[in-house]
Amino acid sequence: MKELNGAISRRTFLKGAAASAVGLASMGALGGCTQAASVDSEGESSSNGKSPVASTADWLGKPPAITDADCVETIDTEVLVVGAGCAGLFAACAAAEEGAKVLLIEKLAMPIGVRSSALAAIDSKLQKAHGVKIDKAEIINDICHYALNYNDMNLVKFWADHSGETLDWYIDFINERGKCEVVLEYNMPKHPTRYKMWPTGHGTKLKDGQRDGAEAQVANDMIAYIESFGGEFRKETKMECLIKEGGRVVGIYASNKEGKIRINASKGVIIATGGYSNDEEMYTALQGETKKSLAGLMTFPGSTGDGIKAALWAGAKFDIYHSSLIFDRGAIAPDAQLGDPWNGGMPYFQLGSQPFLKVNKAGKRICNESSPYDFIVHAASNYEGKAWYMLFDSNWREDVTRFHTIGCSTLIEWEGGNHHPPGLDKIQEMIEDFEGKGIVVKADTIEGIANAMGIPAQELQATVDRYNELYDLGEDVDFGKEPFRLSALRTPPFYCVKLGGLLLSTMDGVQIDTNGQAIGEDEKPIEGLFVVGNDSGRYYAVTYPNFGAGTNAGRCATFGRYCGKYVASL
Repeated sequence: MKELNGAISRRTFLKGAAASAVGLASMGALGGCTQAASVDSEGESSSNGKSPVASTADWLGKPPAITDADCVETIDTEVLVVGAGCAGLFAACAAAEEGAKVLLIEKLAMPIGVRSSALAAIDSKLQKAHGVKIDKAEIINDICHYALNYNDMNLVKFWADHSGETLDWYIDFINERGKCEVVLEYNMPKHPTRYKMWPTGHGTKLKDGQRDGAEAQVANDMIAYIESFGGEFRKETKMECLIKEGGRVVGIYASNKEGKIRINASKGVIIATGGYSNDEEMYTALQGETKKSLAGLMTFPGSTGDGIKAALWAGAKFDIYHSSLIFDRGAIAPDAQLGDPWNGGMPYFQLGSQPFLKVNKAGKRICNESSPYDFIVHAASNYEGKAWYMLFDSNWREDVTRFHTIGCSTLIEWEGGNHHPPGLDKIQEMIEDFEGKGIVVKADTIEGIANAMGIPAQELQATVDRYNELYDLGEDVDFGKEPFRLSALRTPPFYCVKLGGLLLSTMDGVQIDTNGQAIGEDEKPIEGLFVVGNDSGRYYAVTYPNFGAGTNAGRCATFGRYCGKYVASL
């Protein structure tokens, strides 16, 4: 295998410069993808003739007009995996292990790789070694509670039942190669928390302790593993559309530097292209209100909706509600506005997830700040400008140590904690850097903070005084934040930063069953078509349950692995 220069990590592509209910008409193609309403082998139209899509933009478009005559190459395989991210790599490895002829394609020059920060699982060998026992019924219901049951509990249960085996395979895979190691975050807060926190996160780091570089190493190792079974990896190969014959997906049309190619997949096509968080037109049409609360992007460049659109053209059913995985760490200047994330860069302010006092433009506290990442995004969306303002004082080091947040919001390294915290000295450097850029404001008085931020000084002072009272009382009788996550604002200088959301990924997608098989508009499985990862749906809605670290990446790995095994068995 030719060695790759590196996988695309979130850190590599953190963009440095940068709800509507929808039902979709079925769209297929006979031996091609030339029409929005095509005919199957019996000559029947696959479109129902109506489209209840309520959108100001034609984000779906029409499938490209490609035929066999346009192709410079035809490839025959058994299992075709489209997308070399977390779900796609796990799917291709599993299918190759099962003896299938596998082709993995990626439109970018490098694979996206496996998420190194955390893969969530239940009953892995690491959890057993550390005495971690998670009640499956409790976490299943917790995840579905966050989704308001708009998701499919069967899918969540499938993850709960099979994620342990998936992580055990992954741990063995990593250990056998000896270059990286998998570590578990099992050290949860000692004090009770209002929102349940789960010791699910399995992180990957290089043997020298560094996280950076682990994703590239694992991607290289997985591709070599696929090739060891006779599988093939092709980069810079983009899926254009699915090929559907007689009601069954039989392959795809794709493009590379040489031109158009046809790829036949006798067992099935597995789509894993990462959702649509980097497609501004599609995102604006489907999640325009959410966009107004965003400061910037933390998404992968390849997540442009290719897989979802191709599946919808082939008649797949899309989730009814559209939602996103959002961080609460998008820092902007006091006079800047939210709502243009594709031009907002990646203003990542890691301290933003800490449960300090957060107020709106009017200087009023608006929610319990010790909550999932996007809760503050939702709360602030009700107020002027949709941004919120986080305040802390010179005792912030002691405060964040006491707060003991988990997952990627962790700032301090401790035994059994998240494996890649920056450390408080790095956070101090970040504060100073953002202060130098005019984003973090520092002042000796709350009035000075208010004037710099354009917040009514009297109102802000009253809010700070009340918050100090709650700290002294040792109980948040207003909004119910845990006592150990209260903090005082009394020791100058004081700091304030204006924040908005950072988009990581979309959470809605093509509806699937527990095999990963796409569901059609007629509620029946589409033969030959499978969807995993962020292209798949029926799993999340409304908000992301981030207090189970790595829940999404763990879902991608688990469904990728089992879908690959299933398709290979056909």
